[in-house]
Amino acid sequence: MKIRSLFLLLLLAVCGGIAQAQVTSAPTAPRELRLTMSDGTELYVKVAGKGKPCLFIHGGPGAWSHSFEVLGLNTLEDSLQMVYVDQRGSGRSGKSPSGDYSLRRTVLDFDEVRQQLGFPSWTVLAHSFGGILATEYAYYFPKTISRMVLLSATLNLKASAQVQIDKGLEILKPADPSPFLDTSRPIFDRFMAIITALNEKNAYHQLMYTTAEGLDKMNQEDAKRPPNYSFGQSWSSYPEYFQDFTEVSRHLKMPVLVIAGQQDFSIGPNHFKSFKFPNQRVVSMPGGHVIYLEQNAQFQKEVKQFLKKTSRKS
Repeated sequence: MKIRSLFLLLLLAVCGGIAQAQVTSAPTAPRELRLTMSDGTELYVKVAGKGKPCLFIHGGPGAWSHSFEVLGLNTLEDSLQMVYVDQRGSGRSGKSPSGDYSLRRTVLDFDEVRQQLGFPSWTVLAHSFGGILATEYAYYFPKTISRMVLLSATLNLKASAQVQIDKGLEILKPADPSPFLDTSRPIFDRFMAIITALNEKNAYHQLMYTTAEGLDKMNQEDAKRPPNYSFGQSWSSYPEYFQDFTEVSRHLKMPVLVIAGQQDFSIGPNHFKSFKFPNQRVVSMPGGHVIYLEQNAQFQKEVKQFLKKTSRKS
């Protein structure tokens, strides 16, 4: 009796494990959730796709995940269970009750989302300013991140601001460039000045897009964005966002895929050369800042090859 009971329990456990594996590998209906963080902030989270979980960290600062999802990242849902999160004070998520938009609090949100969804670990995919958030997150929670994909990502805002200033001057060709080149002025003052000048000429998009079609598609999707700009209005008052995170990268040992656009003058087409991840693969391809839209087939290929090569470690 005891031997038969033990055998039955083992059989049920094995069958249960097989069933669970089948569930996680099969596609599931997308789930839209509202998760409450430990400080009371409510985050919008969408889970869609099949396979191992992957957190998407958007940039902005203060953008949202929707336009990224529908304009290219959803093509990864046949290989990954994508977890799209609108960061606190952004998009469909709520504002911080205490007004806390610090870097540490923001990355703590990611781990609280992971815990609430019940994932022991996951892949992290980050875009643009999200590279800073992902690197900080991986530094404090390395055991929960199996691998990372950094897509058109910055790890140094000052370096990327200088790229935009230099390219902006090339586009504008101002008669008097000295206000933008005066190093006695803070770099972000000069950065805002060049952005203002580019916007006045309807030329800012040239830093980010290689096609007008890409800009039109992004504008159509972002027009649906809720008027929630709390994070975007607050982040710059926190000095920690302006650190050089390339120095942090040298401490992160998980596999990292870096994808850079050769015409990405929002971040810098050569910015990836400053990254110091010990286990990184770098892919530089034609395209701008929204390379997941402009070069989706090649983007998919590179990410899925990376997933296969690192599957045993994830």
